[in-house]
Amino acid sequence: MEKKILILCLSILCLCASAKQRVILITIDGLRSDILSNSSQPAPFLHEMMRKSVYVPNVIVVNPTMTYPSHTTLVTGSTPLDHGIHCNRQFQFNRAEPTLYNWYADSIRTKTIWQTVKEHGGTTASVFWPVTTGCKWIDFNLPEYFPTKRVSVSGMDYIRPVCTPTDIMAELEREATGHLSDTTLRAGSFQYDAKVASMVNYLTNRYKPDFMTVHLVTTDYKQHETGIYSNETQQAVAAADHAIGLILENLEYTHQKDSVTVIVTGDHGFTQGQYRLHPNALLASNGMLSEQPGGDWQACFNSLGAAAYMYVNPSLTSKQKSRCIEKVRKILSEQPDTVKALYKILSNEEIKAVKGDPTAALCLAPVSGVGCSNNRKGEFITDFKGGLHGYVYLPDTKAYDPTSLIIHGNIDRSTIERFFSTPDTIQQTSIAPMILRIMEMENPQSK
Repeated sequence: MEKKILILCLSILCLCASAKQRVILITIDGLRSDILSNSSQPAPFLHEMMRKSVYVPNVIVVNPTMTYPSHTTLVTGSTPLDHGIHCNRQFQFNRAEPTLYNWYADSIRTKTIWQTVKEHGGTTASVFWPVTTGCKWIDFNLPEYFPTKRVSVSGMDYIRPVCTPTDIMAELEREATGHLSDTTLRAGSFQYDAKVASMVNYLTNRYKPDFMTVHLVTTDYKQHETGIYSNETQQAVAAADHAIGLILENLEYTHQKDSVTVIVTGDHGFTQGQYRLHPNALLASNGMLSEQPGGDWQACFNSLGAAAYMYVNPSLTSKQKSRCIEKVRKILSEQPDTVKALYKILSNEEIKAVKGDPTAALCLAPVSGVGCSNNRKGEFITDFKGGLHGYVYLPDTKAYDPTSLIIHGNIDRSTIERFFSTPDTIQQTSIAPMILRIMEMENPQSK
């Protein structure tokens, strides 16, 4: 009898243990909502997940709708105003220096899911997630980190020294992917996402991380380059969907599907471009900005892809800064009505109200289909046929590029639906606390 009771107790403990979910959070960069809602899109695995899982059509993305701010929100539950990542590339204050990306995890000012999981004794992993370089809370980390100028080594050799542990890339090459180089793992290529899936499957099987973040990028590259409805974009959607299928198949084959929740979302959506604004060209033609970085300047815009933040030279006096801002407002307000209809001008207070960068003096916030560049020469407005994101959402302009969410796993909808704004909508800031609820852990901002 005692033996039977012992066996029964052990069985109950095993069932309890199996109920605890590990999570793989996957972003498909630039996952437009219509990729999931339109059954003609080449995404059979994603469409099947929608039918069998919890599907939330609308994810309301933080401002600006940009890769690095959004990815940081997904793992913190914070807005850019709080976590401090306001753009992909830091503003260089008119210096003639290479582009500086927000690579490093110590730039994040709020608590992440990785930290919470580690504090609960769990294991973490990440594959090419932005703003993770040097993250002490990720056990197995291949950060998004690449050269922005010509270097003497390949891109893969450039990234190896910042991976954790230092030999993880070699291990993945040996056990999962084969040799990785700029040819065999080239960002923007159709094979890229499949290679990432191979890495994810090896890490899942070998180390069983409690929480893993995964960034699939090819869809973003193709939409920027060729627009959102091109054949190349369709092919990129199919490549990302194939990668998702590889991950799901592995979980099924290795009997992990009941213990792993797979969450798929986008960092932002996309809109089809029509025009591009060049506000720095306008400043340069009015004597407020040098035509080349490194010269004299009063003000300078930093493009977010669609919107653009404007910064004022910090060496100016308070009175000079005020005059500078008013002069820029005047220049923008004197454009033809047909041009002015393409954008709003936000003050510093309005930027902070939408949780944007509090150090920006102004924000040029275009309508959907219009973006901004950092070009300093030429006309203020030109035609543009690529894809755009990086908007600041304003109800009156409706400049927005939403994404969607799929939660696929052994979970009860009632466990997570309290995080939804409505049955078909969730705020991007609610996804991190929802993940921790699935994992039965605390909110990342509670400490």
